[in-house]
Formats: sequence, structure tokens, C-alpha cells
Amino acid sequence: MMRRVPYIGLLLAILLPGLAWAQDAARPAFKTHRFDEDWRVLCADPALRTEPLDRLKCLKLGADVSLTLGGELRERFEAVRNPGFGLQQDHDHVFLHRVLLHADLRIQNVARLFLQFGSLTQSGREGAPSSTDVDRLDLMQGFVDLMLPLDDARLTLRGGRQEVSFGASRLVSVRDSPNARRAFDGGRAFLTAGGFRVDAIYLRPVLLSPKVFDDETNKTEKLWGVYGTGPVAGPLKADLYYLGFERDRGRFAAGAAPEHRHTLGVRLFGKAGAFDWDVEGVFQFGSFGNRDIRAWTIASDWGVTFESLKLQPRLGLKADIASGDRNLADGRLGTFNALYPRLPYFSDANLVAPANFFDIHPVLELQLAPTLQAEIGWNALWRQTTADAIYAPPLSPIAGTAGQPGRFIGQQVIVGIEWRVIEGVTLAGQYVHFVPGRALRRIGGGTTDFVFVSAAYKF
Repeated sequence: MMRRVPYIGLLLAILLPGLAWAQDAARPAFKTHRFDEDWRVLCADPALRTEPLDRLKCLKLGADVSLTLGGELRERFEAVRNPGFGLQQDHDHVFLHRVLLHADLRIQNVARLFLQFGSLTQSGREGAPSSTDVDRLDLMQGFVDLMLPLDDARLTLRGGRQEVSFGASRLVSVRDSPNARRAFDGGRAFLTAGGFRVDAIYLRPVLLSPKVFDDETNKTEKLWGVYGTGPVAGPLKADLYYLGFERDRGRFAAGAAPEHRHTLGVRLFGKAGAFDWDVEGVFQFGSFGNRDIRAWTIASDWGVTFESLKLQPRLGLKADIASGDRNLADGRLGTFNALYPRLPYFSDANLVAPANFFDIHPVLELQLAPTLQAEIGWNALWRQTTADAIYAPPLSPIAGTAGQPGRFIGQQVIVGIEWRVIEGVTLAGQYVHFVPGRALRRIGGGTTDFVFVSAAYKF
């Protein structure tokens, strides 16, 4: 099996000796979304070309045309005892292999074509394969941008297959831990002016298929809306948004039916001195079959960083609550739907979805070295109402938990580490120990132990 894990080991052996240990401040940084990078500065200043593959980052095709080539290779190993609380199997492990290559063609600041292709495979999984494990070769992203200057503002029109993230990634985001990241087909327009930005979207998620160039638009779901962000006063910033969501068949403890949901939200965030904060409130309404939807969530992340101390510790506290359905037979659905949230949400063990819950999550972050970070956290979760189910990701009620006595979902200890070895090379790992509460134990759920280690190279 190990012979099927060649990508990172071979490339690191070739590239590590020649790579620089420091990144010039004027060089662009790698981003979560690779299309957010702009490497044209390497054309203007050849002195910034300090890495072995920098010749690929800005290829001049004409006076006003440039091409950037890049990619990512990632190997990730996961092992778990009692996946899904052991309700279906008692152990599993898997090697996930990800190869992404992209090309970014720009014509001045007027037009752009971004293409990203991927090959995603797995080896070793003993249980049922995940839908995000394998996509042998396909178009991960492919879109065209048209940029229109408007005095002191700029309007960008984007159409095609694309990744999308908003705000703190609680409602719309990629899923980076699984092999396949989340993408959408559709259109996006965004207007930027000063520190403000407003996005309008109309999208459908991509339906993954394991063969070659066979991914399709998921026509059973759609997402649309408007998302605005900008400064308020001093260090305080705010997001204000509306998101519409439809799917042909939603499934909750109350049953299955067509779902039409509207989401209104506001997020306040910022940093002042040693303190940082991120608070978000959301209200949802709409219809679920012949039921009315009334759901909500409040999420927060508070922290203080002691930069003058050794290891620059940050003490953080996440506290969240999302509504559940207090009466499955009253003609109203109260379960919150986080739509397309980041994965993982609570931990990489990915055992619980952010619906019908409240939790507290204190965390200690340590800067062990300039490029080495560690995190230690404890996360306790309860149900907002015992009438509703405990939900597993992405949003599936765990059979037998609705109406089961016992509000406590469980608690998990999380220990993680990330080492940015050199520019573009990252090693990471996490261990999670999850002890379930009474409701899960009564249906046969057991303690889960999860560990992952990964190595990724971006260029």
C-alpha cells in the first residue's frame, strides 16, 4: 500500500535542498483559494524569483498577457477507532492522495481565465468509501472573469465552476480536509470600493463522480444571495448578508421534503491590541414541505494573545448555539441548516454537524517557533432540544437519537500541530478523543479516537 503514496515524498526529496527558508515580504503568499493569488509582481521584479519553480509563476505571453502555473500535492493519512461513533464499524484508515494543477491567464486587469484540474484517489479504506474520496481526473474549477472599472470602484463578473467562501466560513466555504474541495457552478459578481466589498451569487454545487471528466452540476440544489463586508468604526468590521437555499429533498428528524430556506445574518469582527472577536447571528425562515421554517444560530470566537510572552499564547473561547426542532409534529421545522459550512467544523474527526446544538470550546494556541504552531482544545456539546436528533455531517439525523433522553452529545479533546517547513511545504497533524454522552451510548455509540497526519506542497 505504501508504494501507492509517491507524490509528496518524491517531490520533497527533490525540492527541499533548493528551497529558501524565508519568504520576501514583497512576494505574494499562498492563499486558501489559489485564484486569490496574483503573481504578476514576479514579471515586474525578477529579483523576487527566489524559488525553483518561480519561472512558472509569471510567463509573459505578450505585452499585456501573462500566465501563472501552479498546483498542490497533498498526502493525508487518517486512522479512526469507532468512525461515526462505531454505529456501523469499529475501525478504519485511509491514505488520501490529492493532485491539483491550475493555470491563471490574465489580460491586463480586464479579463481572466482560471482553470484547475485535479486527480483525487484513496487507498486502504476498509469501510464504505466517502463521496469525496475519489475523482480520478476532472475540472475542479474553470471560470472567466471580466473586470469593469467604475471610477474608484471595480466590478468583476465571474462565470463558471468556482470555489466560494464567505466570512468565517460558517455557512459557505470549501472543505479542505476531505480529498475533494467543494465547488459550485454558476455566476458571481462582486463590487469592491475602498475597504468595502459586495458579492452577488447564483450557484449550484458540483456533483462529484469518480471517473474521468464526469462531474456534473447538482440540479437538485441551488444557492443565491448577496453578501457585503466592510469597516464600521475603528477596528470593528461587519458582514451583512442574505442567502437563499433550495433543495429537492431535505432530511431532518421531522422527515424528508423539499426545502426552501432564506437566511439573514450579521457578523461583527475585529482585533484591537491583544483582543480579537468574531460574533455572528443568523435567522432562517422558509418552508419544508408543508411546514414553516423558523431557525437560528449565534456563533462566537473570542481571544486574547500575549505577544510579549514566550510562545505568544492565545487563549480563545468559541461558544455557539444553533436551534433544533422542539416539536416534530407541530407543523414547523426549527432545525438550523448551516448550508455549506467549512469542514471540519468542530474537529477533523468530523462527527457532529452544526445543527441542534450548543457548545463551548476553550482553546490554547502556541507559537512554538516562527513557522510551528500548536493547538490544544476541549469541546463540549449539548443538544439545544432533546426532541430533535443529533446530526452527523453534512446534515443527517443519527437514527434513534431524536426524543432520546440526554441532552449531552459528548466531549472531545483536540490536539493539533502545523509546521510550515519552508515556503509552500506544510506538515500537519491532529489527534481527537471523543467521548459520547448518554443519548449516543443508548443507541450503541462508543468512544472515538481519530488521528491524521498530512504533508502538502504548493507551488
